[in-house]
Amino acid sequence: MKPPTLVVLENWPQPHSASEAVVFANDSSLLLRYTTANDAIAIIKFPLVSIFKFGAPNNEALGGHPLCSKGLKWYSVHRVENSPWIEELEKQNSVHHRHDKQRFLENKMHYIFTFQDSCLECVAEEGKFWKPIINVFSTEEEATHAWKTNICA
Repeated sequence: MKPPTLVVLENWPQPHSASEAVVFANDSSLLLRYTTANDAIAIIKFPLVSIFKFGAPNNEALGGHPLCSKGLKWYSVHRVENSPWIEELEKQNSVHHRHDKQRFLENKMHYIFTFQDSCLECVAEEGKFWKPIINVFSTEEEATHAWKTNICA
């Protein structure tokens, strides 16, 4: 496999340096809420998530993240190309009697969000009907309504 590289997704809302992230997840989807660099509120919905991690490292320990030398930045949203995590998941799944490596890998995307006190990493399925939904709100009232609507959906 090629070495991993990280791409900062400049067109996604970037986290504020003091943003506190909130995550809500079930066995197939993930919802993320955080304050953006321009003080708006972002809510990102991943409709089909395979796996996620939320927590360490914080901004002071980001240098210890295994992908730090590959372009991981503070307070940013990244896509990991040639993800070792996706490769690990494919190897785990290869014991399934109907495993198809190409099919397993074709729509997987690895994202990393870096915040002041935490990181969120997730592997999401993306395809024609499964793409991240990005919403940015200027008021707390709008964001709270959208958050509750998504959680109850």
